[in-house]
Amino acid sequence: MKNLIIKTGALGDVLRTTVLLRELKGEVYWLAAKSALPLLTSKRIKEVLLIDSKEDTEGLRKMSFDLVISLEEDESILHLVGELEKKKLIGLFLNEKGETDYTPESAHWFDMSLVSKKGKEEADRLKRENRKSLQQILIEMVGGKFENQDYDFAPPKKSDRIGLVSSTGRLWPNKMWAGFTELFALLKNEGYDVRFLGRRETLEEHIEDIKSCDLIVCGDTLGMHLALAMKKKTVVLFNCTPPQEIHDYGRAIKIMSPLCNKYLYKREFNREAINAIKPSQVLEAVKTLLENSNGKG
Repeated sequence: MKNLIIKTGALGDVLRTTVLLRELKGEVYWLAAKSALPLLTSKRIKEVLLIDSKEDTEGLRKMSFDLVISLEEDESILHLVGELEKKKLIGLFLNEKGETDYTPESAHWFDMSLVSKKGKEEADRLKRENRKSLQQILIEMVGGKFENQDYDFAPPKKSDRIGLVSSTGRLWPNKMWAGFTELFALLKNEGYDVRFLGRRETLEEHIEDIKSCDLIVCGDTLGMHLALAMKKKTVVLFNCTPPQEIHDYGRAIKIMSPLCNKYLYKREFNREAINAIKPSQVLEAVKTLLENSNGKG
């Protein structure tokens, strides 16, 4: 069995797609962007091919696969999908009209997406009502049964440090939480070893920062996926995205803003959205996760 996973970005989504490595049988190839390479370290991956490399994409066209899992909406990638020799396709493709389409196995996910065949209003409704994590949806997409399949990533390094990941991407500005500075002061006052994990020049440095901590406080970001993948205790803050889509493996406390539904997937920055979760609530979640460990430094 020869499989190809096509998931190039966003980086958090690349990382959580690694749950498929625990379900697929046979050889697994992965088409990714160069920026995602530090995340694709699993021994289950026979080869990572780069969408940024003309040599790699030309090489892909000469290969044949039993299964291609196509998870990127980019039209140029979908043209490549159409050119690949494959026995079975799951996910996105261009239909005979040149329109973005998707296979029945992947409908649960893409019916809720920007490329939904049901229209934006229905897609948004389905998104609000969905109670499955993406991990579960991915496993079911390939015909498996979700049994808590984990990320497939590097092992953790033990520490008693608390790391605060306050930075977010630009696409969803309301993912930023305004309470990090106050939370830092509260944790310091209680004697915890806490530090901000700021932006880094490279993804490898960001990975090492998170690896150096025992507990991470963050929003729904790449930092969250890295923390969960490295089996860190995690407090996750949801200002504008649905917490039910994140499977936490029992390692996290999710805090959903009381205004989350009001600002669900809103791309316009709003101060009310980023201030709704109280630092005292986050502090209590941190204490809950650390109560049976040596969390104080």
